[in-house]
Amino acid sequence: MPRDQDIPPEGARLLAAALAQVRRRYTGRLRDLELDWPGSRALLARLGGALVAQKPHEAEARLGQCLCAGLDGYLAARQARHGDQRRFAAFVAGLTRGLADPAQQALVSAALSPLQQRALRLAEQEDHG
Repeated sequence: MPRDQDIPPEGARLLAAALAQVRRRYTGRLRDLELDWPGSRALLARLGGALVAQKPHEAEARLGQCLCAGLDGYLAARQARHGDQRRFAAFVAGLTRGLADPAQQALVSAALSPLQQRALRLAEQEDHG
């Protein structure tokens, strides 16, 4: 499967613009996350596309905010030596926290691929099992 198949063009443009606004360390963390969880950039691009559809004038700033919060969560989970699913769950939780508007928070869940949804379910089972 081609790597960029799941990345909507508008979301990819918005992700590139958001990355240009964040510090260099976040770009490195995103690279690490993508190695850990291929498809993470596609998730962010889908989220970006959904943010544009909802509130176009705020989309880039919102994506940048939740990107930083998500990557901070991922780094904390990585430093705590959590397993794969829990690191990804920490990233998604950070994305969600980075969006204050509940309507925008729902966009995170909608942007997840079936594989990513499964990873979150497994992480939840790990936490409760």
